[in-house]
Amino acid sequence: MRLRKTKAGAVMLAAMGLTISLSSPASAWTWGAYEGGGYGAWQQDPSGDVKGDSFQACDIKSDGYAIYVRIDIGRDGDFDSSVTTKGNLAPYCTLWKYLDLPEGTPIRMYVYKSDADGHHNPVWKDGTA
Repeated sequence: MRLRKTKAGAVMLAAMGLTISLSSPASAWTWGAYEGGGYGAWQQDPSGDVKGDSFQACDIKSDGYAIYVRIDIGRDGDFDSSVTTKGNLAPYCTLWKYLDLPEGTPIRMYVYKSDADGHHNPVWKDGTA
């Protein structure tokens, strides 16, 4: 009997956790550059001084690479906006760049390491405005 109550309690707690996680979608996230050294950040909804639909690039390692972030609005293969940490010493984050997109617009954020030879090893993450 005790085992049955324990299982029922575990199922109930798991269901509550799923409900909570489904009812509060993430509105801010970061995506790291290939092999580290920096990241791109996306802010879907306003938070503090940051407007919604904003992004930035952050370089956290003095390794000779800048971090370059490009946004593809609509995920159509065209880069619509970008920011870079180029010209700044790490650690450094760019100012937040505001896009003002319609709610639910799909975006793809690309994060590159960049040096004098160009952009290297892009990684990307999909999100929405």
